[in-house]
Amino acid sequence: MKIEFTSHFLAQKKRYNFCFTCDDCLYFDIRRDQCLHEYPNEMHLLSTYNSDVSPPYILFCKQFELR
Repeated sequence: MKIEFTSHFLAQKKRYNFCFTCDDCLYFDIRRDQCLHEYPNEMHLLSTYNSDVSPPYILFCKQFELR
């Protein structure tokens, strides 16, 4: 699922401590920096959303499971 990446989303993310990236997912292998399902994960990493250049949208993974 995709939604627009906005300052409103960032405010809600901070307010509710919202987790949505691979870095917080049960299926993420931190040692290999890779999804255990072998999905491409560049757009799902926290570093993508914390970079100086914000992406135009947020891409949510259907397999996400909070650690």
